[in-house]
Amino acid sequence: MKIKTKIFGVLKQKIGDEGGKELLSESLIAFFIRSFSALVSFVMNIVIARYLGADESGYFFLALSVITVLSTFCRLGTDNIMLRFISIHKSRDEMDEMQSVVILLLKKVLIFSFIIVPIIVFGSNIISVYIFKKPLLQITMIWTGLSLPFFAGYMLLSYAFQGIKKVGYSVTLQGTILPFLLIIAILIFAPSKSSQLSFIYFIISVITLAGGYICWKKITLGHVKPYANSRQVIAESKPLLVVAMLQQSILWGGQFISGAYVTPASLAQFAIAQRTSLLISFILIAVNLVSAPRFAAYYNANEINKLKKYVKTTTRLLIVISIPLVIIVFVFAPQIMALFGKGFKSGAILLRILAIGQLISMMSGSVGYLLMMTGHQKEMRNINIINGILALVLFGILIPKYGAIGAAISTSIAIGSQNLMAVRQVKKKLGINTLAVGVGSWKTIFQKKVKNKA
Repeated sequence: MKIKTKIFGVLKQKIGDEGGKELLSESLIAFFIRSFSALVSFVMNIVIARYLGADESGYFFLALSVITVLSTFCRLGTDNIMLRFISIHKSRDEMDEMQSVVILLLKKVLIFSFIIVPIIVFGSNIISVYIFKKPLLQITMIWTGLSLPFFAGYMLLSYAFQGIKKVGYSVTLQGTILPFLLIIAILIFAPSKSSQLSFIYFIISVITLAGGYICWKKITLGHVKPYANSRQVIAESKPLLVVAMLQQSILWGGQFISGAYVTPASLAQFAIAQRTSLLISFILIAVNLVSAPRFAAYYNANEINKLKKYVKTTTRLLIVISIPLVIIVFVFAPQIMALFGKGFKSGAILLRILAIGQLISMMSGSVGYLLMMTGHQKEMRNINIINGILALVLFGILIPKYGAIGAAISTSIAIGSQNLMAVRQVKKKLGINTLAVGVGSWKTIFQKKVKNKA
């Protein structure tokens, strides 16, 4: 108990008092929930890599990356629109409107997803043989393709839970239930082929969406009715679709292009390194789970000073916690990659390169959510257009020449550039320099330590 109090006191001193206690308390809860989710995902990757081996796990992770990107496309930019409008209606206690937004967007996403499924299923041969030049990928693509509507549905629903500040439900639905059930299924059925695992993945994705929707109906009030602002919701989601798709091209484009140039084993190394590096950002995700609804509520209520102070607090908290984690990843990268089995340890360099991009993302703060939750989605769209093009150019130049290392360098540069450009837009539109907040807080702490020693 004394250790917990001491840690709480040190963090509070570094992030400041304005809104710090509330943020720290709620973020610590989100942090532990998200930490468990990250741990489950990490274990899932280890189990998949060890049961399937480098080649078969490479096929599965490639198919999963394709479905992840297509799921984003099928959600049509509605993720953050769902979060924003649910947050606003919840703050006004407008339960009927809140339920109407959920059903409106969920129906839209599911209908569009089911239209895309036949294209993936009947085009699986073209995708596998002619695009990725990997014929053994075909059956895996069929089953993961069938899981698309359910994956898109439960991911969208997780943003609704976030909007009503049910962090536990949001994180559990988005990143815990499916990996946890998948681990259990692998241990029971011991699949040795990616096609077998993809069938299991399909069944579990159906279960996840059904369970998520049942939980939503049990914990929320209100009745569905025709939504008065449906045109506004659809119109505002369009720029965010571009944002989301380009974001996915930056994150997963390296795997797609690598799929045509590198061996399945090298592809598996890169996929594992990238998924592991993304676990660094679970701290940012934990803070965003708490902060994003407040960004929308403060801005909608025109409480700009409260927004600025809250952003300052969140950025400091991110930096205090994230830097030690990145150092650990750098130092122990070979040991971390070795956990995934024989042939993965040499991918340590990939993990270190990708960790650099994640560090810049953490140092920048919640700039993406700040822009999208305050109605500046067009600015975020333009940032992602520039960096999406940058990423594709870098992928095209570096991957054919350097393979997986080229993919890692390209991804890290694009992520860093994207966040630094968002920092600039946040400063321009909202008058908040998140990077200066972070650097300034550490400069102040360093100066105090020097004075104390003197």
